[in-house]
Amino acid sequence: MRNWLAALALGLPMIAVAGDNSTGGFYLGGGAADLKMRFDEGGSLDWTTGEFVGGYKLNPFVGGEARLGYGSEDGMDLLYTSFYYRTESSNDTAKTYLLFGYTLGQIMLDGEPGEDDTVSLNGFSYGAGVGFPVTSQLNFNLEYRMVLDGNWKFEGDTENLELSGVSINVDYRF
Repeated sequence: MRNWLAALALGLPMIAVAGDNSTGGFYLGGGAADLKMRFDEGGSLDWTTGEFVGGYKLNPFVGGEARLGYGSEDGMDLLYTSFYYRTESSNDTAKTYLLFGYTLGQIMLDGEPGEDDTVSLNGFSYGAGVGFPVTSQLNFNLEYRMVLDGNWKFEGDTENLELSGVSINVDYRF
């Protein structure tokens, strides 16, 4: 919770001094993320995922965004959906943005037929990024996200985990 409050405190001043002349609207995009999943007991898994991004800017400063990500490593498929509240400030050179939201997902394990081989994931998600306009409608973005700061459930057990990493993506504004 402290991470959320710190990110919000840092993000609000950016909104207040933003100098963006663009209007709101829809955007779509995609990219790749290099993620690391860390468990309470110290273990970790690495994933490279592809992501689809879609969102709507209510005005030049705030909007909503949804992401769908998928990756497969060592016989384990990771599928997640994240929903974000997005604050953004920009000028002609670059934009900065913050993401606050929630992620739902699952890991599908290659197990024996008939066995429950799905791990459910859920938790808070947040991040920060910087974007650069390629054209007036196309943007290139770099970001760091805590994709999931929450729990996983498997065979009745619940454990805390973190799924975080860096990503690059492009988005097209309509």
